[in-house]
Amino acid sequence: MQWRVIEYREFHDVPRMIVATNEEGAFLFRSRFDDQLDEYVAHYEVYHLPESALENLSGSWVGLEQRATGRRADVPLHGLPFVVKRKVS
Repeated sequence: MQWRVIEYREFHDVPRMIVATNEEGAFLFRSRFDDQLDEYVAHYEVYHLPESALENLSGSWVGLEQRATGRRADVPLHGLPFVVKRKVS
């Protein structure tokens, strides 16, 4: 399956939010911060996004997962089906 990384946010050791697409559509990969553990979880929660969610990714991504049309199985932090290259400023 061909993946294309659209954008990512919140880089802390690894990107913590990634939007990527493939033949099945758009997906949000989210590694959230767990306040009770006081650290990031060790996996990505994967959400299937509607195409309309891609229209304005320049704004805040807070709550983007709430626009999801479905949820997929979690993916380990280092088990992404694609490579994410860190942005250089």
